[in-house]
Amino acid sequence: MLHLPDPPLGDGVIALRPWTAADIDQVVEACADPATRRFIPIPDPYTRADAQTYVARTQRQWADGSKAAFAIVDADDAGRLLGAINVAVYESVGNSGYWVAPWARGRGVATRALRLVTQWAEHTLGLGVILLEIRPENLASMAVARAAGYHDAGQVDVNTATGKSGGRIFTRLISDR
Repeated sequence: MLHLPDPPLGDGVIALRPWTAADIDQVVEACADPATRRFIPIPDPYTRADAQTYVARTQRQWADGSKAAFAIVDADDAGRLLGAINVAVYESVGNSGYWVAPWARGRGVATRALRLVTQWAEHTLGLGVILLEIRPENLASMAVARAAGYHDAGQVDVNTATGKSGGRIFTRLISDR
């Protein structure tokens, strides 16, 4: 069973917290960005109803223990959305994903969030491996993965829902600590 981290995850620059209805407008704005839509399988156009569904789904996933989904926010302003990060849990394996809002890119937000979630997942959830599926043209996301201690494990087909196939798998093993 997943439980919210106590104390909440943060590093003084960013904080991770559960999604709330107050995030919906910022999610819509972030997901309207072509670069965001390019790498994650979301509706186009992305509507307020899509954001409402997303926030409600993250709350259900916390409750059923299938996924820990966090809003990445400014540590000094928990209402300012910077991005999203999650880890889906399957026994001792986690699968993580993240995106950063256009107004927060280039500030190390994703790397900081991935480090926090990885450490929490390894220590608190006892995961033996965490996987990332990254589109091969998403060089920024691959740089985030490497900076957070993940290793390129090879090619696999991903994101078939978007019509795009082929991606990179990055892994972080418990032994990589």
